[in-house]
Amino acid sequence: MAELQSSSDGTAVFQQLDNYDWDHDNEFQTALASILRSATTPEQTAHLTIRARCYYYTRKFKTPVNFEAYQTWIQSQRHAASKPQSATPADSAHPPSIGDAPPPVSFAEICALIAEGKPIPGIKDIPDTILEGQGTEAQAPRRKKPWEKDATAAPTPSWAARS
Repeated sequence: MAELQSSSDGTAVFQQLDNYDWDHDNEFQTALASILRSATTPEQTAHLTIRARCYYYTRKFKTPVNFEAYQTWIQSQRHAASKPQSATPADSAHPPSIGDAPPPVSFAEICALIAEGKPIPGIKDIPDTILEGQGTEAQAPRRKKPWEKDATAAPTPSWAARS
């Protein structure tokens, strides 16, 4: 199997690794869950997941996987998939809506949208209305504040009395 990786620059191994059913491998999912407890960012989670897949695949199938080469291969696959395709008439028939727009990248862009009075993509518009008559009346009497207590409840001490 090592010959397969060196002969085709690892592409066949990387495709097998990528096509493996990771979601239904309970042993891998259990180990991955314990590994990802220490991850704090999505980037760290992705990195640890790829590294765990390489390690597990090497151990389970006795096929060495070069982690750095696999990462490079993944990036090249994403780059190839993200190349712009030529627009088809079906794409131009449905113009993008505001809901399809990507969110603003920076705080300055959000400020500019607010200053221009334009809607911010991804934010739900809630009307400024007050619903009248739907409240309920209080059932219990209002509690008295400490200084509003009855005068009979606590007699005034003799030293505080006026003469």
